[in-house]
Amino acid sequence: MLEDGLAGGSRPFASRLEVPLTADRIASPRLMYGALDLLSAGGRGQAYTAVYFEDAASDALGRVTFEGLDAVRASRGEYLPVDYADADYRSGDWVYVVGGSPWLRERHDYETRHYATPLVETHRHYVFVFHDEFIEAIAKGIWLDVADRADPCGPPIGHPLSSFPTDVPCDRFTSAGGLEWELRRSPRAEGDLIRDSRLCSQRVFQFNLVLDGESRESASIWIRTVDGVLVSRISRLFVGEFGRMEGFAQPEDFFPQWETHLDEVARRRRDLGK
Repeated sequence: MLEDGLAGGSRPFASRLEVPLTADRIASPRLMYGALDLLSAGGRGQAYTAVYFEDAASDALGRVTFEGLDAVRASRGEYLPVDYADADYRSGDWVYVVGGSPWLRERHDYETRHYATPLVETHRHYVFVFHDEFIEAIAKGIWLDVADRADPCGPPIGHPLSSFPTDVPCDRFTSAGGLEWELRRSPRAEGDLIRDSRLCSQRVFQFNLVLDGESRESASIWIRTVDGVLVSRISRLFVGEFGRMEGFAQPEDFFPQWETHLDEVARRRRDLGK
C-alpha cells in the first residue's frame, strides 16, 4: 500500500504508535549508528544501529532496533517536525509514524534512482520523541526490548529477526530430489506473534536445508501487520521474498515455492557431482 499522502502531496502528519515501553520524557537518548564493531563485556560483537533510552516505569535501559533500516537522523527541539494526526494525543506517547512523509519520498527517489530499490511500499518514517530531542528513521519496522546495562551493545536476545537455534524442535523431511530438510515453528503463541507484527516482521516458520551433514536456514515464513492488514511472506536470505498472501499462513501454503527451490538446489548439486 502506498504511504498515505505520498501520491497526492498532502501535508505530512504524525500518528502515534503503541509500543511496549515508555521512554523517560526528560532523559536524553543515545543513538548508535553504523557497522563498526565495538568491544563489549561479552567480547567483540557485531555492531548494529540502535536507540537507547531510560524506561519511564523502571530503571531499565530500553533499546530500539530496526528492521530494514534505510536512514536515520537526530535533531534537537521540543516540537515534532510535523503536525499530530491524532486529536486525542496522550501524555506518554513518544513513538510516531509519519504519513505523507517528504523524507520517505526523498529516500525512495534516491534508492530507486541509484539501486532500483523502492521504499514507499515497504518502509515507514518513524519519529521517537524525547524531552527536547527527537530521532527519526526510515525503516521497515522497529523492535523494543530491554538491554543489559553491563553489556548494552551485546546482541538482543530472542530478537524476532534472529534465526531459530537448532535446539528448537523440528519436523524432518526428505524431498523428491533426495534433500533432507527441517521445519521449525516459533515457540511463541500465535496471538503474541500477531500482536508484535504491528512493530516488525515476526519469523513464524523456518525451513532448514541439511547439506553435507550441516543444518542451515534456507527460507522462512514471516508475518507483518501494516494498517491493520496482516500479510505472510516467504523469503530467502540474499534473495528476498518469493511468495506472499494475506492472513496467517501455514507452511503448506508455500510448499509449491519451497519445493521449486528444493528442486533447483538438488539440480545444482547433481551438476557439481554431489
